[in-house]
Amino acid sequence: MSRSGSSERIVFLRRRIAALEAGGAPAPVPASRDEGLSRLFDPGRGGLREALPARPTDAAAAAGFAFALALRRLRLRPQGGIVWIAEDMAARELGLPYGRGLQAAGLPPELLVLARTHRPRETLWAMEEALKSGAAVVIAESWADAGAYDLAASRRLALAARRGDCAGLLLLPRAAGAAQRLASAAEARFEIAAGAPPPRAEGAPRPLPGPLAFRLRVVKARGLVGAFDPQVWRDIVFDHQEAEFHEWPFHALPRRVPAAPVDRPVRAQKRTHAR
Repeated sequence: MSRSGSSERIVFLRRRIAALEAGGAPAPVPASRDEGLSRLFDPGRGGLREALPARPTDAAAAAGFAFALALRRLRLRPQGGIVWIAEDMAARELGLPYGRGLQAAGLPPELLVLARTHRPRETLWAMEEALKSGAAVVIAESWADAGAYDLAASRRLALAARRGDCAGLLLLPRAAGAAQRLASAAEARFEIAAGAPPPRAEGAPRPLPGPLAFRLRVVKARGLVGAFDPQVWRDIVFDHQEAEFHEWPFHALPRRVPAAPVDRPVRAQKRTHAR
């Protein structure tokens, strides 16, 4: 576990112990009134954030989560638009954003700028420049490892996001499962997995598509230290009509789960699981 993840865990445990010593555990907060979650996903919060898939097959869920955050931010700054930077290797492994799907989710095509890069160094440079451009959100998918994306690179991105008053979200599919070992200057780090499908009785029809569902673990949240246990997974849903996140089972609509890629060659699938 990284030093930042360890400190988050220690602070959380200290607060829990203090609450128990004061006379018992604090009363649970209803999911619809979870102030920590609301502050974490506040569309007014800029800065650099990171999203890592829990497993290689959760990369599509991480990308869907990034898009949900971008839509939420776009409600606040509709004139800014979204810059999506896709690195060649990430695009080959995961595919590119689907225009009609994004439009159906509420993103007008004219508000999306799609950029392509060849290598991690180019991706990080393009993201840094885009963060200074006045865009509302910059999302970058990079195949970078710890050698290409280090503390110095993350500091440059964090400073650019602060100066440009922009929200930057870096997707690192190659670092699947390493969210607690990564050291960076990002303000928040999320580990994302696809949400489990809702239970369905045998023979019952499939439910209509509903909000996107994810499993979320908040590994790092600067300014909200102790508000989240970095070991605990949360089930959340995103309603694109309201541009709001809710913890399951608050929302009564059926969930739509981001699917893992199934149209890849068997050899490619085996190589992905071997990483």
